[in-house]
Amino acid sequence: MHFICSFFAERKDAELERKDAELAEQAALSKQRDAMLEKHVLKLEEKTDEVEKDSEEMGYGFAELKKLAAELEKHSEEMGTRDLKLERLAAKLEHQTKELEKQHSQFQRHFQNMYLSAGKQKKMVTKLEEHCEWMVRRNVKLEAAAVKVGQQAKESEKQKSELKERHEEMAEQTEAVEKPSEESD
Repeated sequence: MHFICSFFAERKDAELERKDAELAEQAALSKQRDAMLEKHVLKLEEKTDEVEKDSEEMGYGFAELKKLAAELEKHSEEMGTRDLKLERLAAKLEHQTKELEKQHSQFQRHFQNMYLSAGKQKKMVTKLEEHCEWMVRRNVKLEAAAVKVGQQAKESEKQKSELKERHEEMAEQTEAVEKPSEESD
């Protein structure tokens, strides 16, 4: 019983660890993307500085600057969308983690109830075994008494047979005694 609880608890813990690892991985990816974005911003700023320099020197860098600014804005929007997706995924994983913890708690209560029920059933089995042992002892005593009664019945039959034989002998003797006295009359 304890094994089943442990099994489910380990399975739930493993799933929670896997989900935590996924969140950590996604957070690391988000940090990498943020770092890349900062790099791009720095590069853009460097390029902007260069373009301004060139623009001042050449006079045409303004269009290039607008183009780079648009690219930066587009890249920022993409990163924001990815961050939003990661936040949604993190919220979803958190919700699933809470659900798993709730199920784990329910399973644990269920197995505790099963364990208690098994304890009660074990007590009942013990009582039944004790009752069976008592019945076996009682049956042994009854069998011994039945054997004794059987022996007494045999002895009684033997005595009855002996009495019948004596009765017949006495009846014969009585007849024998009565016949001579009838003849003498």
